[in-house]
Amino acid sequence: MHNLYVPPYKILLFILLFGIGYGSASYLKDHPSSPPIPKLEVSKPDFSLNFDFNFNFDFNFSKPEVDEDIQKPNHSWTDVAIQTNGTDRKYGNLVGIQLVLKPEDFVKEEWWKERIEETLMKGKSAGIFDRKTIVIFPEHLGSGLVFLNEKSRFINADSLVDALKTKGENYTLNDLILSKSEMMAEVYVRTFSSLAKEYNVPILGGTIVLPNPKIVKGNLVLDPNGPLFNVAIPFSADGKLMEPMVKKSILADEELKVYSAGEPNQDRIWIVPGWKVAIFIGQEVFEPSIYSRLTGKPIDGLISPSAVFPNMKWSGNDLSDSNFWKQEGMAKYIKSTKAQDLVQVFLSGHLFENQWKGKTFSLRDFTFEDQVISVESPTILNLYF
Repeated sequence: MHNLYVPPYKILLFILLFGIGYGSASYLKDHPSSPPIPKLEVSKPDFSLNFDFNFNFDFNFSKPEVDEDIQKPNHSWTDVAIQTNGTDRKYGNLVGIQLVLKPEDFVKEEWWKERIEETLMKGKSAGIFDRKTIVIFPEHLGSGLVFLNEKSRFINADSLVDALKTKGENYTLNDLILSKSEMMAEVYVRTFSSLAKEYNVPILGGTIVLPNPKIVKGNLVLDPNGPLFNVAIPFSADGKLMEPMVKKSILADEELKVYSAGEPNQDRIWIVPGWKVAIFIGQEVFEPSIYSRLTGKPIDGLISPSAVFPNMKWSGNDLSDSNFWKQEGMAKYIKSTKAQDLVQVFLSGHLFENQWKGKTFSLRDFTFEDQVISVESPTILNLYF
């Protein structure tokens, strides 16, 4: 028989512990709460030698703007129209080429040249170029080269003002032109020199804004500290720069904020084999004194690279009205000269927030007028002498 004796102190200890446990359970049942969590003191490792834990939390979840290279733009036109004023009598012709461009067309030299050359290829295939042809491109065709090498943040801006702000809050168009003038001049000369030579035609390469440019020994030379001028530069059929280089002398208020006016009495007669033509730039066509300087001089035609932007004003007149150019410009004054024919070529296209939409037109023998049908597609306006 086993010995079942238990010491009295163990019996008392059991009863005491049982009572405490039972009492605690009853209390917790009647007063539920989370048990206290013991606080553990853990020493913090020192990472200050290698890491910066100064976090600045930005809870703007919009997609960050990335400044990327511009992809080559898709062609905005499918064909180049040709309109002809007169018949080929083998006396030669004036060929005005209206282009339709966007800022991205100027970003790469090869893209810009390709856009221009498309129109020259069309003219050549149509057989309208010969040794007495003169090709005229529109005003500011070269000025657009200020967009060379720009990226997405600049090109995709809603306005030119916003585009300039991507370079600095107080950055101006003048700052941009001056920073790129050397590159602009090189691309401009290289492109038109090669195209004139390749297609064997004299070319007036529209205009370009540059700091006090001069032609010195057949080269275009800039003065980086000189004033900006809007200039038209002729190229011979063998690709050489020619005189006269005409500086625009009659400016709208908006233009005066960017560049200076040239001398109204400057030489503006361009002599090519077989022909002499007088060059006017934009609003110069409204100035009677310029025609008076041509009175009695042997010239065959008047040509004008031009451009008009929305709400452009001159002497209180709205220049966005294409009829104003025809009624008050070269057609009004041509009979005061010995010229009989004229061509005025405008730049078209969507340039930032503005749509440039002047209409290229021609006048033959004081009487026969022709004007481009559309400003949304490129057009060759061919006038036979």
